[in-house]
Amino acid sequence: MPQNLAGRLRSGARWSGAEIVVNLPLRIATLAILARLLVPAEFGVFAAAVTIIEFARPLSALSIDHAIVQSKKLAPQSIAVASLLGLTLSSAVACLIALNARQVLLLYDDPEVPGVLTALAPSLPAAAAASLLLAILRRRLAFRELSIVVMISSALAAVASVGVALVGGGVWALVAGYYLDFVLRIALSWRQVRPRLHRPRFGDEVRGLLRFGMGTSLSHSLNFWALHGDYVVIGSVLGPKPLGYYSRAYQLVSTVPGMLGRVQNMVLFPAFARAQSDREYLGRALRVGTEATAALTLPLCAWGLVLGPELIQTLLGPGWEDAIVPFQILALGVFFRTAYRFASSIIMATGHVFAMSVCQAVYAVLVVLGAIIGSQWGIAGVAAATLAALLVFCLLLYGLAARVSGLSIRSLASAFVRPTLVFLVVLATSALSRSLLVGFGWAPWAIMLSAVCFGLAALIALTVVLRNRLWGDFLYEQVAGFQASRKNDGSF
Repeated sequence: MPQNLAGRLRSGARWSGAEIVVNLPLRIATLAILARLLVPAEFGVFAAAVTIIEFARPLSALSIDHAIVQSKKLAPQSIAVASLLGLTLSSAVACLIALNARQVLLLYDDPEVPGVLTALAPSLPAAAAASLLLAILRRRLAFRELSIVVMISSALAAVASVGVALVGGGVWALVAGYYLDFVLRIALSWRQVRPRLHRPRFGDEVRGLLRFGMGTSLSHSLNFWALHGDYVVIGSVLGPKPLGYYSRAYQLVSTVPGMLGRVQNMVLFPAFARAQSDREYLGRALRVGTEATAALTLPLCAWGLVLGPELIQTLLGPGWEDAIVPFQILALGVFFRTAYRFASSIIMATGHVFAMSVCQAVYAVLVVLGAIIGSQWGIAGVAAATLAALLVFCLLLYGLAARVSGLSIRSLASAFVRPTLVFLVVLATSALSRSLLVGFGWAPWAIMLSAVCFGLAALIALTVVLRNRLWGDFLYEQVAGFQASRKNDGSF
């Protein structure tokens, strides 16, 4: 791997880490505030409408943004014609959705959904424009600028949603935040990119962009049914109120994987695309990255499973008890949701988009069929079916990523040994401390905080004793190197 690329990757990791530190508390706080200002049915109406938009988005823009990042060489004229096609098609799809919004009643039997869907339709060209501008920054590996854009837009969009909800805006508070996020990303990234007009030129480069983009669009459209097929089934079979409970539980669970996935998409995918011919590097990255991902997210799975009741009561407040069991079930999938995004970064970087689409198709079928069957047991049954489908999908993607990177299955499997020990330690200490504190009658927030602290204390103690045998060489060396640099700087 070239030194300048390694340096860019480290810079991207630092800025993405800063983004997580800023945005994660903000998202959780926004979710907690909105849960107290809006009722579950309003969340369900928004979730029902936005699923239609999310399904249309990759098809309407042909996923040109991913194609721009993945291409090795690209002329400005080729970017111009591909961008023009993406913006034109997304605008046409937006008009089509707005004119036929009432047809959604065939799927969701709720009179409020068509109005919200009509209002969300123009977000398609806005999302396409924002994605294209950010894709140029990703292609340049301008990670600092990317993180600043996302942090500012996310923060102001969250403030807007809370503000509209405070004045009684209801479901439109969610719509306002959804739009403002895209508008700010366009405005802020435009200043960074400073795009120039070029005469469009259709040639082999554009055909390559469209081929990759169509393959990625197919994959993302299938991924829609994998990520939102359960929403569709719940909304159409059980109604908007159960969908509101489920969507909030799902959003809580997917917050950390979503942010880590964005880091992988913004940082690792461009870096892997630059090194797509180096199978040795990709294989090593797959193994080390998987071990690090597992070590960081498996404790979250344990805490979510054990402390689900306390977390829901603390963050969402009273009236959200029906979200507890789905949250606990979905929390076990935090690692899988993060890991499959890491594997897909390598698969997409090497251009195997159609092979990934096959995996997405299997995942989508399993989610939809599982949700239909699981809906007989309510949203908890849907959550269990979704978790099982996610496990199968993760296995398929890792098998494909190992094949394209040349990593043996045995070497990949060994990456899970030490993180599994971390998971068991956190699970045992959290369950034991929770059972004791519940008996003492402590408040939910105090139980949750204390159980997390007990788990962290156990991990610190074992780290001192086992060193890299607990965390793996990569994470242990990163922490040790950070401590050494701080000591050399006189910070300790």
